[in-house]
Amino acid sequence: MKGSSLARVVGAFVVLAGLFAAAPSARAQEEDDVANEYRITVFPNYPIKDQLTGFGYLGFVTNPDKDYHLYYLGWPGFIWTAEPNWLQLWAGLFGIYTDNEAKADKLELRPFLGVKTLLPNGIKWHIYNLTRYEYRATKDFGTHDWTYVNRIRSRFGLEVPLSSQARAWQKKTFYGILDVEPFYRFDHDTWDPVRLRMGVAYIFHGRVRGEFIYHIQWTRPNGTLQYTDNIFRLNIKIGLQHGILPRVMEGDFDE
Repeated sequence: MKGSSLARVVGAFVVLAGLFAAAPSARAQEEDDVANEYRITVFPNYPIKDQLTGFGYLGFVTNPDKDYHLYYLGWPGFIWTAEPNWLQLWAGLFGIYTDNEAKADKLELRPFLGVKTLLPNGIKWHIYNLTRYEYRATKDFGTHDWTYVNRIRSRFGLEVPLSSQARAWQKKTFYGILDVEPFYRFDHDTWDPVRLRMGVAYIFHGRVRGEFIYHIQWTRPNGTLQYTDNIFRLNIKIGLQHGILPRVMEGDFDE
């Protein structure tokens, strides 16, 4: 590994380690105040025509501290990619079923529109912003009422190859993940939640990538922004055609 490549890898690890150490001033809180959530998600991508691709999203979430399970089905989903790849337009629909232990279950339908912009650079880093508008329609099976919430979320992200520049984004290499994502809720006129994510990923080959991601989440249980959640996620990205993942998956996507 050349010196410049080694410096980038070390620099990426320093940034990740520094944010991990700094983020939970949070950690000074009592552990009982912080819930741990575990997610596994599968994200298949497939070609449609020319610059238009499709995607699906399958997910399972469990939170033993808050006594719920979530089941995700995202479909249909569409991505239009500009040539060269500096702009993407996203649209899709999520269905989310919440299985609560101590209260009524819920069903959420969440259509969304998004714009992703990528910053071209010569060092093969993925530097991007993904901003989405989401319309959340939620049914409470206890009251049978629907509630409706609008929100905007904007992710500022970085993916760094943990290899030499010559082997960046090739099979059997690792990369690091780092991003921050605030959510703006129109119903409360505030930013809630805010997430900081960091992780490491491995490219098995051209069609499969595995990512392990840790989220630190701040919410407003009492009106002020507080560290309330750890989220641990295993994400599997699958390309149903060779070469599709590098084209559409520069920068991560999450529910």
